Amino acid sequence: MGCGIVSAVASENGTSLLEVLVALLLIAMGALSIAPMFVSSADANAAGAKISSLSSMATARMESLRATAFHALIPGGSLTTNVTAYSDTTDPGVVLRWEIVDGGGPTSTKTIRLTALAVSQLSGKPKSVELSTLRSR
Repeated sequence: MGCGIVSAVASENGTSLLEVLVALLLIAMGALSIAPMFVSSADANAAGAKISSLSSMATARMESLRATAFHALIPGGSLTTNVTAYSDTTDPGVVLRWEIVDGGGPTSTKTIRLTALAVSQLSGKPKSVELSTLRSR
C-alpha cells in the first residue's frame, strides 16, 4: 500500500468582505463623480424652460401690438424702465417692456421693440428675450 499525499487547496467559492468593500468604494466614487452632471443638467433645463416661457410671453405681447391699428400705436415707452401703458408685470417673475419709435419720413413707419425679462434669477446671467418689428401704414 502506498501512501497518498493529500493536498489541501483553498476553496474560492465566494468573495471576501474586503473585495465587496472595494467594489462598493469604486461604485460610490463613480456615482459621486457623475453627480455634478445631473445638477448641471437640471440647471440647464430650468434655464431653457425660463427662456421658452419668456419667448412665449414676448411673442404673445408682440402679436397683440402688431394687431393694434397703426394710428393707435403712440410713440413712447422704454426697454430699461417701467412706463405706464408700455410695460406689463401681471405675470409674477416676468417684466414685459416695450417702446414704440416713430420712424418719421414719407414712409410713415413705426418700430416696436419689446423685452421680456425674468425678474427672479437663481443662478447665471439674467434671462431675457428681445423682439423687434417694423410697422408701416
